[in-house]
Amino acid sequence: MIAKRIIPCLDIRDGRVVKGVNFEGVRDVADPVEMARFYNDTGADELVFYDITASYEGRRLFTDLLKDVASQVFIPLTVGGGINSLDDFDRVLKCGADKVSVNSGAIRDPDLIGRAAKRYGDQCVVLS
Repeated sequence: MIAKRIIPCLDIRDGRVVKGVNFEGVRDVADPVEMARFYNDTGADELVFYDITASYEGRRLFTDLLKDVASQVFIPLTVGGGINSLDDFDRVLKCGADKVSVNSGAIRDPDLIGRAAKRYGDQCVVLS
């Protein structure tokens, strides 16, 4: 039998968890720290944290918020949004991420995935 894993994804915009369809009709749902704590406490296997506007807005991911979330969860934490360099990997890993998810950054720099996997290990790099 195949084991099922529960991996909630928190889409973050302006420091809040939001939900929508294809990032349209987005509405505010909750505080990310409270929601991360809820999923941790109710048995999620892993948590994904995406800053959905970081790349579009050309800025870095909210590291203060990430530190707060990481301090509340004791399950693997995958983080993405605005990841464009190995420095970005370093920054989010030092904030408590276990894995780093790259999207637009891999399109702009196709070698980023290989360099990151070589430095941090394959298990740390997620292409989304």
